[in-house]
Amino acid sequence: MNLLQRIVTTGCSNVKGTSLQEVEDTQRTIRIVNALCLICAVICVSFSVCCHYLLGNQIFVWPAITAALAFFSIICLNGLGKHTLASTLLIVVNNVTIQYYSAVMGRVTEIHLLFIFLIGLSLLLFQKPSQRRMMIGITIGCFMAGEVNMYFGFFPPLLNFVNTVTTEFVIRWVTIPGILVLDLLVFSFYVKHVDRLRNREMLHVQEMLERVRLHNADLEALTAKLARATDAKTVFVRETSHEIRTPLNAIFGISQLLQLKVAQDRNLAPIRLLADHLYAASFNTREIINNVLEFSRIEAGKADMAESSSLDVREWLENVVNIHQYIAGIKMVRIRYNIAEEMPEFLMADKLLLTKMLNNLLSNAIKFTASESNVFIHIFVKGDRWFITVADEGDGISEDRQSTIFEAFVSERNIFQEGTGLGLHITRHLAEAMGGSIEIKSKKGVGTTFMVNLPLEGVSRQPGKVAAEVPGRMLHLNAAAILIIEDDKMSQMILTRFLSSLGSRVTVAGNGVEGMLLGRASKPDIIILDAHIPGMSGMDTLTQIREDDVLKNVPVIIASGDAFNGASEEMINAGANDYLVKPIEFKALHATLTKYIE
Repeated sequence: MNLLQRIVTTGCSNVKGTSLQEVEDTQRTIRIVNALCLICAVICVSFSVCCHYLLGNQIFVWPAITAALAFFSIICLNGLGKHTLASTLLIVVNNVTIQYYSAVMGRVTEIHLLFIFLIGLSLLLFQKPSQRRMMIGITIGCFMAGEVNMYFGFFPPLLNFVNTVTTEFVIRWVTIPGILVLDLLVFSFYVKHVDRLRNREMLHVQEMLERVRLHNADLEALTAKLARATDAKTVFVRETSHEIRTPLNAIFGISQLLQLKVAQDRNLAPIRLLADHLYAASFNTREIINNVLEFSRIEAGKADMAESSSLDVREWLENVVNIHQYIAGIKMVRIRYNIAEEMPEFLMADKLLLTKMLNNLLSNAIKFTASESNVFIHIFVKGDRWFITVADEGDGISEDRQSTIFEAFVSERNIFQEGTGLGLHITRHLAEAMGGSIEIKSKKGVGTTFMVNLPLEGVSRQPGKVAAEVPGRMLHLNAAAILIIEDDKMSQMILTRFLSSLGSRVTVAGNGVEGMLLGRASKPDIIILDAHIPGMSGMDTLTQIREDDVLKNVPVIIASGDAFNGASEEMINAGANDYLVKPIEFKALHATLTKYIE
């Protein structure tokens, strides 16, 4: 390293900072200050020697030497680690030097052009706004002081160039290039500084983008893992649900057969209560499984979307209440419902989602109302909305729990005695999916009312009739011929007994091939087909039925343990007339059969 480099880099080796960037910035400032001090010292000495030679006056010599020594002392300050003080003194010494030469020589040198140099130097050396403002303020103050002195002559010039025009010309054109060199140096340093900051920002942005890219890659990998885990969980829940539904279908069916048998045979009256409790337990188990499946769909982002179709409000409500009346009867609870006279007979709504929602509300109301009490359902219209309220006469829900009652897995043992805590969470989701909302009103010791409001669409006809309570016996199917294609022996037996008790002629096949042969031979009025049968699958069997000349017009009802909406849509699209989820509710099955046989 030569002497010039050593002077310029004085103090750089001792710089410390919290980061590499801070160290580099400080070292850069030190090099600029040292380089400018060296240049300014050389210019001062050269200028004084030139003026002394031309004018023969020593008025420039000692001030120039003093200024040069001041600039070299600034370099020493950098060597001692006083970097901020060195930068400040560079501005101050330059301002003092300019004022001295301006006072001594007047306008000969155009020394005020260094104002640009000092302003640029202030912006270049200092990063803090307060320091920049102070240095620029000093420069402006000195410049204004020089201008005031120039105009008012408080300190008149010490040299007179009237008789030395040639000397004035030489001094002027020696000084101006030096000033311009300093201005250009500052501009050059500042442009490099800006480019360096820009490159640093670009590098920082690139590093951030790379971090974001890597982070996104990690997130995508994690999302893929979560998606696979969610799909695996959904598949597990779906398969487990299907496996549970097969034995549950037997328990649920047997309980319903027992109830029918008890109703027909007085000698079996002692076991009526047991049959009712068995039915209630299996019904509640079915609702729990349905809610777990629905919650699994919601978590996987595959929840059912609302698909509106024409809905007969009164018929729909009667069917739902009719199913739940069994459970209500066990607790000696009566379900009373009322539909306001102004309520339209038909409107556009999603029957499936409405049924799920009302099932949850009714199950809760029956479960938590007092024995030998009432559950009230009221449907009415107000403005452009229609409302469903379900009220019980139970213990009610405390105010501090009402705000969280719609959250998943929230339950209270003293009120919600059974279940998963998913019913109300799912109900709120279903209401929102249909463009509505749900709210709760409850008072301890009085009861609880849930009110759902939904948009009123597709209104038609005003019937002006009010319903009260729901009946209760099943009509005969008038010797209808029904073919059951089902591989599970227990399901075969239960369906056969139930349908036979209603007057149907039942034929049973254990697989699809046997079902096709028996179907062509017996020419049934309706076919009940299990979606999961060995050999030729339920879908393939349905396809064969729809392509067969003898069976293609026979209504087909799918009975499956697969409760996912995609499965039902697939079967319906393939030609099935209806889709029932196991365990099958006999009331629903009877209503479905009646619809197609009639």
